[in-house]
Order: sequence, then structure tokens, then C-alpha cells
Amino acid sequence: MDIAGLIIGLLIGVALGAVIGVLVTRGRALTAEARVDELRQAQTQAELRGSGDARILQELAPMRSELSRLRLTVHELEQERLELHGRLSEQLRVQASSDAELRAATEQLTAAMRSGTARGNWGEAQLRNLFESAGMLPHVDFDTQVSVEGDDGRLRPDAVVRLPGEHALVVDAKAPMSRFLEGMRVPQPGTEADAKLRSRLLREHAQAVRGHVDTLRARNYQAVVPGSPNFVVAYLPSEAALSAAVTADPALLDDAFAKGVALASPTTLWAILRSIAAAWQQERVSESVEQVLALSSDLYRRIGTASGHLAKLGRQLRGSVEAYDQFVGSYESRVLPTARRLAEFDAAAKPIETPKSVEKTPRAVIAPELVPDAKVEPEHR
Repeated sequence: MDIAGLIIGLLIGVALGAVIGVLVTRGRALTAEARVDELRQAQTQAELRGSGDARILQELAPMRSELSRLRLTVHELEQERLELHGRLSEQLRVQASSDAELRAATEQLTAAMRSGTARGNWGEAQLRNLFESAGMLPHVDFDTQVSVEGDDGRLRPDAVVRLPGEHALVVDAKAPMSRFLEGMRVPQPGTEADAKLRSRLLREHAQAVRGHVDTLRARNYQAVVPGSPNFVVAYLPSEAALSAAVTADPALLDDAFAKGVALASPTTLWAILRSIAAAWQQERVSESVEQVLALSSDLYRRIGTASGHLAKLGRQLRGSVEAYDQFVGSYESRVLPTARRLAEFDAAAKPIETPKSVEKTPRAVIAPELVPDAKVEPEHR
């Protein structure tokens, strides 16, 4: 390649480089101007947005106040919730403690009720409460722990209730309850095994009650307690206990009564005792009526005697008045004339007062009871 061609090539390259540089510079200038325009537009939009935000904030000012109050209310509610949660926790703690104490007391009571002696004492106390609530008085209408002599030795019924007409009713409170209490401890409804266990225990409870009926029949209280009817009351201190026994053994009540034993729950026994108390009240009313009639007859007889004395006194007063009048007549006609003649010889003598006759006489007796041989007419109503 010759030198001329090389020079031409270089010149062409320089020209092209210059053109390219001019184009690049011009592009950069255009880009800068565009960026400036964008910044101006962004500033304008920001200013517009700022004025719009201020206007929006001004319009939202009431809502901000409401939100502040709402936040305060939420805070107060949260405080109350915390306080209530604390109180509820304390109440639950106290309730749990009470439940534990109640459960322990129930277990102790259940354990005590398994003892025949404790169960008997409890039954006697409940029996006494029933007597008193029915309006009966101890040692007047009923006696507890009475000892009587039987064919097999000394018997001690729990209570003997006195009936009108020298009669007595024997009450026994030693019914078996252990199987029933065990049955009540089985969970309900529980599983199928629990249901079978509870059913078996209640059947055994009914059998135990039936055995107690046979025991009372063998003791034969009716023969050793004077005036006792042909049955004795077997008291079960629970409505549920009697209901469970009858449910497990439907013929229990009829069979027991056929053997001279009446099974009674608290409600049934209270009704019996209340009826006996009402009979005693009627008996006392009848006795009071008899006493009133006897007193009335005695009073009428005594009034008759007093009336006789009164009539006699009237007759005596009338006789005294007549005797007085006779004395006055004789005094005036016989004594005073002579005294007046004697007074004529004594100038200083005072005049003698002339006595007066009695003008009033005793009132005449007209009542038939006071007039001899008078007939008393019956009163007409």
C-alpha cells in the first residue's frame, strides 16, 4: 500500500471519529435535558401531591381523634380483661379447692356410711329430725332406743311411736345401704362394664333389703311391744335407695308387707308421722271437749247451789225487814207516847227522833232455777 492511500485512510478515520464524537456529545446533551425535564415534572408532581396530602390530612383530622379515643378505649378494655382474667383465675382456683374439699368430705362420708354403726347413728339422727318436723315431741309422742324383752332376748327398736288409744308403732332404721352406696359410686353413664357393675350392685342391694325384711319378721316386734299393729316400719334414709331396691326387685314391697314389714322412705315416713300427729291433735281436742262438758256440768250444778243460797238469803232479808217494820210500829205506838209524857216533866229534854220504816225490800227472785218447783223451759233459737 502506498503512502497516499494510507493518509486517505487515516483522514477518513479521523473524520468518522469526529462524527461519532459529535453524535455522542449531542446524545449526552439530549439525555441531560430529558433528565432535567423529568426532575422538573417530578418536583411539580411532588408539590401537587404535597398539597393533596395536606388537604387529605385536614379532612382525616376528625378520624384521627376518633382513632385516638378508640385506641384509649381498647387499652382500657385490655386492662379490664386482664383484671377479669385474674379474678376468674382466682375464682377457678377457689372452686378447684372447694371441689377438692367437697370430694374429700364425700369420700369420708361414703367411707363412714359403709360402717354399720355410723350409718345407724346417721339414720337415728335423721329419724329424730323427721319426728320433730312432723310436730311430735320426744318422750311425749315417741321414744327412741327403747329396750323390750323378746323371746330371743332384749330387743332395741330405733323408735316407738305412741298412737291414740294406748297403741304403738315400731320403727326400725337399720336398713342396709352399703351396696347401694357402692352402686352410686360407679360412673354414669360410663362404659358398658360400668352399667353391668351398677346393675349387679343394685340387685345385691335389693337382696340385702329383702334379707333385712326377713330379719325384722324374725324379731317379731308386734308381739313384744304392747298395742303394736301387725307390722313394723323399716325406714330407708334415702328415696333413691328404696326406689333402686324396688326397681331391681319389683315384688319387694308386696312381699315385705305380707311379712308384716312396711318399707318407708323419708317422704313416706313423714306422711305417716304427720297423720299420727294429726290424730293426736284430734284426740286432744276430743279430750278437751270432754273436759269442757264436765266443767260445764259442774259449773251448772254449782250455780244451782249458789242460787239456792241466794234465794235463802233473800228470804232471810225479807223476814228481817218485816221484823224491823214490826218493831218500828210497836216502838211508835207503845214506847214513844209514854216517853213523850215523861218529857213534859223535863223542860231540857230533847225531842226523840221517830224511826222510819224501811221502804225498800229485797228484789223478788223470778228465775226458774231459783223458784222452788218451777219448770225450766228450753231456750228457742
